Amino acid sequence: METEFEGGGGLGNVDLDPTSLEQRTWNWVDYSALWIGMAHNIPTWMMAGGLIDAGLRWWQAVLIIALGNLIVLVPILLNSHPGAKYGIPFPIIVRASFGIRGANLATIVRGVIAAVWFGIQVQIGGEALKLVAIRLAPGMSHLNDMQFLGQGMLSCVCYLLFLFLNLWILLHGMASLRRFERWAAPSVLVLAGILFLWSWQQAGGLGPVVSEAPTHAPTNLSHLVLTSLMSVIAFWATLSLNASDFTRFSRSQKDQIVGQTIGLPATMILFSLMGVLTSSATAVIFGKVIWDPVALVQKLPSDLLVIVCLLAVTLATLSVNVAANLVSAAYDISNLAPTKISMARGAVIAAVLGTVIMPWRLLASAHVYIFDWLGNVAIALAPVAGIIIADYWLVRKQHLSVPDLYRTEGAYRYWHGVNPKAVVAAGLGVLAAYSGHFVPALTILSDLSWITGILVALVSYWLLMGKVSAPAS
Repeated sequence: METEFEGGGGLGNVDLDPTSLEQRTWNWVDYSALWIGMAHNIPTWMMAGGLIDAGLRWWQAVLIIALGNLIVLVPILLNSHPGAKYGIPFPIIVRASFGIRGANLATIVRGVIAAVWFGIQVQIGGEALKLVAIRLAPGMSHLNDMQFLGQGMLSCVCYLLFLFLNLWILLHGMASLRRFERWAAPSVLVLAGILFLWSWQQAGGLGPVVSEAPTHAPTNLSHLVLTSLMSVIAFWATLSLNASDFTRFSRSQKDQIVGQTIGLPATMILFSLMGVLTSSATAVIFGKVIWDPVALVQKLPSDLLVIVCLLAVTLATLSVNVAANLVSAAYDISNLAPTKISMARGAVIAAVLGTVIMPWRLLASAHVYIFDWLGNVAIALAPVAGIIIADYWLVRKQHLSVPDLYRTEGAYRYWHGVNPKAVVAAGLGVLAAYSGHFVPALTILSDLSWITGILVALVSYWLLMGKVSAPAS
């Protein structure tokens, strides 16, 4: 679909073009609800429980989660600003730094990671649906005797059903998503409250829970603390890039800043505290940490209670998955060929990508989920976040030429549509974050992978770009 911003180059479509004033209706309550919906989710609980499983005490895990979310809020707010100011999403904003064509490098990385996150969440929701089906009709469990790609057949069917529900919500538009967030966001609190109170009672009160020693002591506590902090930051590293996909609908900068500042840190800290204490209680009750809340739900004494909790899991997972993963991946994939790939088609492609990577393998253990998956997410995304911040705030002083962002021969054409300086800065950020794996003396840089990547890329890009004249906006 041609628009006035395409400049004949096919660089925009109805989903990527700047939002109109009529479309900018989100207030601070909407952004708070968005973050409450995204933070109150099963992967958050699994991250919190995984830190306990890794050998941290409950207070150490809570402090790490609190610090990590306060840190990641900074790039989220910085990269939200251009979205609210110009009404443009992440795939368009990144063109200013990486170039009209070079932006595809950043959006591909971001889009693939979002698609994998989408698959992980669909796997969680699908498993919840499967367990509901088995509780209602126990005979259906025999369908899992047939295996397909390491999954039972019933698991595959429920995965596909839950995937369809995610697509259905997105395809009904951003207004539908906003309404869904407002009532679905609190549902997981029902689940969390039930698990927390039940585990507290089973463990004999809060005293035994907070005094319980780790099931195994970490061999290198400082390394565990730093890598855990980076994994917590990496949990929202994707949104630190593309929060503008949502703030482009904001009524004002104040609305998005206040809403996100209220919604993210407090929600993550309080909800993670429940996950940490509940996971600690499982060590008292069962002699081992049960970090997966879906597995813990099955130990509740009442079938009705189990079904209610599992339905809360599905609602909570739908709430976060569409907003945090599917929207972002759809935008990023659409940016690769705007005139051919709509947001809806991008969402379908993301759903396919998120499935073929077999997300159930990433949930095989707490170590794989936290330190392998989240650790690599931090390294991949931090340099891009640093470059966008440097370009918008330090190099261009918040001035962008929106029409040129949709032109092949505009101010952001660079070298054949690619800014080599951004590519070099991103490469330096990734190299610095990985350096500790090859040079033992630089281990601290890899332990602080996200901080290393974002700072090295930010400073490198700033120095390489120097001063540029601001194009007319």
